[in-house]
Amino acid sequence: MNNDFLTKLEHMQIPVQDLNESINWYVSNLGFQLTGKSEEHHHAFLTLEEGPMLMLWETKEDTNANFIFNGQTMPVLLYNTKQVHKLHDHLKSIGVEITFFQNEGFGWVLKFLDPNGNMWGVIQLS
Repeated sequence: MNNDFLTKLEHMQIPVQDLNESINWYVSNLGFQLTGKSEEHHHAFLTLEEGPMLMLWETKEDTNANFIFNGQTMPVLLYNTKQVHKLHDHLKSIGVEITFFQNEGFGWVLKFLDPNGNMWGVIQLS
């Protein structure tokens, strides 16, 4: 029996406190493009050149896209870059909380919190 039910990751969804401010932040600071928005339904779609869409859901709930493993907060979102040091310096210059930044042998790993408390992971492979 063929169990290849899934073909690709369509999009990821994360909570945000203010939809318009979050769209502006992700576009201005991470290079996303806005591809769709519904004020009525409180969500927006953002894309990069490659990969699945990122869907933002505006919510007033105290929630974010992270999980805990062995007492450590871990990112749900993990992206590739070729400019990890430049991204680190940019995020630091605008006051973003950097939670981890070091060479792990296979490459540099950067973890940071967006303005909504969602943890992001970025890897620049060696």
